[in-house]
Amino acid sequence: MPDITVNGYAIDDKLLQKKAITRCEIQRCKGGCCADGVWVDFAHSQRVVAHAELIQPFMPAERRDPATWFAELHDDDPAFPSGQYIGTTTVEDPSHPSGTTCVFLRPEDRYCAIQAASIATGRPSWELKPYYCCLFPVVDEYVDENDQPLPVKRLTLDDENDLFNRGGGCYEACAGEPQYMFQVYAEEVALALGVEGYRELCARVGVEPRL
Repeated sequence: MPDITVNGYAIDDKLLQKKAITRCEIQRCKGGCCADGVWVDFAHSQRVVAHAELIQPFMPAERRDPATWFAELHDDDPAFPSGQYIGTTTVEDPSHPSGTTCVFLRPEDRYCAIQAASIATGRPSWELKPYYCCLFPVVDEYVDENDQPLPVKRLTLDDENDLFNRGGGCYEACAGEPQYMFQVYAEEVALALGVEGYRELCARVGVEPRL
């Protein structure tokens, strides 16, 4: 298939492959992708803190202090809109397979407290959740394997990590018909490209959009 670029993103071949898979089930994977913290644009972290009263009731009592939610401020990555980024903190959680989780991962059901709060209050589910988390396992890349800037941003699939190697990651083999990977993750691809960009990708490949 020829190279495809949509809305400033080169679509990686990993998303254009067909596989017989289905999305993960949180009951099985236990939120394995949330074993650690995540890098967040600093401006977005400030939005999360500004909505602390909305989020706090959905977190364990010992995690409700917003001053403990973020750490490690950096200001040297143009990949983040503000140029600054910060990490969500990691907490010990012996009930999780990894023994640690992101501070926002709820131990009782393995859902993100930020997303749970948004849904419960009638907001879009991804409104306050960190962008990387919403996009995963789809990722946008700005540099190559040698940390050199790419000529155009690349939208790809993060399947070269421990989650995928050990199973229970963000996709599972199934008995269904093979389908394009970008269709399995239609919502995530649409988040990066916009809904119209996602539909353009479908048209370029020759499949019916799901959104």
